Amino acid sequence: MKAVQVVKYGDAVEGVELRELPEPNAPKTGEVLVAVEFSPINFNDLMVVWGIYRWRPELPATMGNEGAGEVVAVGEGVTAVRVGDRVILPFTVRKWQQRVLVPAEELIVVPPDADPQQAAMMAINPVTAALLLDQYVDLQPGDAVAYNAATSGIARWLAALAGKRGVRTIGLVRRREDVERVNQVGCEIVVVDDEEIRAVKARLQGLNVRLAFDVIGGASAGRLLHLLSPKGKLVTYGVVSGKPMELPGSLLIWNQLSVEGFFEGHPHILPKIAPVLRELVKMIGPGGIRQPIAATYPIDQVKEAVAHAVKGGRILLSLSGG
Repeated sequence: MKAVQVVKYGDAVEGVELRELPEPNAPKTGEVLVAVEFSPINFNDLMVVWGIYRWRPELPATMGNEGAGEVVAVGEGVTAVRVGDRVILPFTVRKWQQRVLVPAEELIVVPPDADPQQAAMMAINPVTAALLLDQYVDLQPGDAVAYNAATSGIARWLAALAGKRGVRTIGLVRRREDVERVNQVGCEIVVVDDEEIRAVKARLQGLNVRLAFDVIGGASAGRLLHLLSPKGKLVTYGVVSGKPMELPGSLLIWNQLSVEGFFEGHPHILPKIAPVLRELVKMIGPGGIRQPIAATYPIDQVKEAVAHAVKGGRILLSLSGG
């Protein structure tokens, strides 16, 4: 079978290769054989290849933190899933390979009417959005949350999940032409990231902004801090810009603000993922929440796919061919 492996650290395109690996064995008791359909090329996948991620597997290493596929065989004693079910694969399995063996208990079955490409992107962005909204503040209807990178897939889930709870949303974007698009996918108030902060705060007057979520770092993180109401909390879950967060100490002191970090892979978070996922997969049927996809590439074109992902946009690998 075909698999994508990291063969050297550094340049993302040169660091991955398409290789032939032995087929998995037949599933044992409690195991399931899954044919992987789609797997995204996530930013955290690229960070591993670049060699800047804390986790550096021994090379060559098969990659892929997220994905979904179809059950093609089940081992003895497996009753929770059946052949033909579409399932979301767990973090413990590397997904950039065409077939994988998985413990049946770690699989999340996807509703039959769910979009298979959206299913492949469920384990990180949607789960992160749900946990960010649940873990830090007891949000009440009428409260507000702010977040940057408002054009992203996770931002769509933040807007949708917050809206269902009556929580108001404030999204930061880099370009003025993105304002209307972000409004259309559910974000109530959209702010251009370089807009003068006094004008922005005037627009938000009367809102109780209790939470803010930063994935960019740098000056954008500091802008979010300015939008928080007294005793609000800023949660960082990424540093896409690669720049340290610029946080005014005076705001932290006088407004009694706090800052925390979120990582889905922390041991205390991992047990919460499956229950959250089982609820979220109900929301990706026809007319459901959609994360934007820039392009889908067959596994044979993995270098082109990685080159596209490095430039930006959500890229999917299709692993079902060949």
